[in-house]
Amino acid sequence: MPIFQYVAVDTDGKEYKGVMEAESKESAAAKLQHQRLMVTSLKRKWAIAEWFRRASAGQIKQADVLLFSRQLATLVRARIPIEQCLEVLVGQIQNVEFQNIIKQIRSDVISGTPLSAALAKYPKIFSPLYVGMLRAGEASGKLPEILVRTARYMERTSRLLNRVKAAMIYPSLVICVGIGVVIFIIVYVIPQFEQMYSTFKGELPTITKIMIYISRRILGEYVFKFPYFVIEIVALIFIILAVRTFLKTEKSRYKIDEFILKIPSLGVYLQKVIFAKFSQTLGILVSNGVPILESLDLVSKVVGNKPIESSILEAREKIKEGEKIAETLRKGKFFPPLVVQMVNVGEQTGKLGEVLEQIADFYEEEVEISTQTLVSMIEPLLILGLAGIVAVIVVSLYLPIFRMYAQMSSKKQIY
Repeated sequence: MPIFQYVAVDTDGKEYKGVMEAESKESAAAKLQHQRLMVTSLKRKWAIAEWFRRASAGQIKQADVLLFSRQLATLVRARIPIEQCLEVLVGQIQNVEFQNIIKQIRSDVISGTPLSAALAKYPKIFSPLYVGMLRAGEASGKLPEILVRTARYMERTSRLLNRVKAAMIYPSLVICVGIGVVIFIIVYVIPQFEQMYSTFKGELPTITKIMIYISRRILGEYVFKFPYFVIEIVALIFIILAVRTFLKTEKSRYKIDEFILKIPSLGVYLQKVIFAKFSQTLGILVSNGVPILESLDLVSKVVGNKPIESSILEAREKIKEGEKIAETLRKGKFFPPLVVQMVNVGEQTGKLGEVLEQIADFYEEEVEISTQTLVSMIEPLLILGLAGIVAVIVVSLYLPIFRMYAQMSSKKQIY
């Protein structure tokens, strides 16, 4: 849809600038007039210009949305009207792209659109779960409290994901450095040894021949040589696109996610991460008054694993038919007994939201412990593996020298 840049003024003469999507220039002008704004300038932004603008503005991060939610909650709790809250926040937002979106949301709110409906127009920034919680807050009249809870939920979720990401930084760094070292040795060091051994009259060891062949023939004549290098880059791009297309299909994603869950240690670890997120999300939704069927539907979209997502949706259908939540979860093959038992307690006591948050706390601690254990296992294995590869290469290069030295020593002993 075309994007238009506008400048308009309200009845008090206050100027507004921003961008909006519309089918045509006339449609954009009609939208602005509907918001009680008088258009002074309206220009279409072409796709390439909009791309450069978005690139220079930077991506909208989760931290931006979290800060926005906290500030909005503080202002709403002070009983300031929503449109005025949004006006204040526009001046405090540093990200230009996010600032323009909040301006558009404010315009929608002024025209009578509920805040949740205005946010729902930007699903890439405000998830359906976020919008669902705000909708429940508007319906119950507890929007400030729910905004605060939503901000806390986002913070907890972000902290959980950051722990997992941080744990992967060191292993990834070790792998990248190791691959770099191996490539450097094969491309630059081995050719030097090849020149030195070219005058060597004896037979080179097999492993040395293999290393020289890899360096000179495979890498030197094919991998890093034009036009083969260009063909390889094109082929790599094609493979990446093909894999991405394959992974987007429901069937392939289901099979891969199911396989990952069955991997020893890693599968158990991922289940802890998933059920920490499941408990956090379902707990905050239920506590905020979102109906259980809608809550399960939203939760299924954030767990990030197709088999468990399918299991949640199956439980949702059974609950819709009248079964209890704990009973439906017990029938699912992925839900741990702890989750089922605690949900059962929550149902019986009428404190399902609180119980789910307790489960989330437990799984967060488990994830932290498991992360440290996994990292402590992965780090030495990576180091040993990479050290082993480098050692094989180095030994293969120096083996002819060792043999030559041994032969010279044996000749001296004879004489």
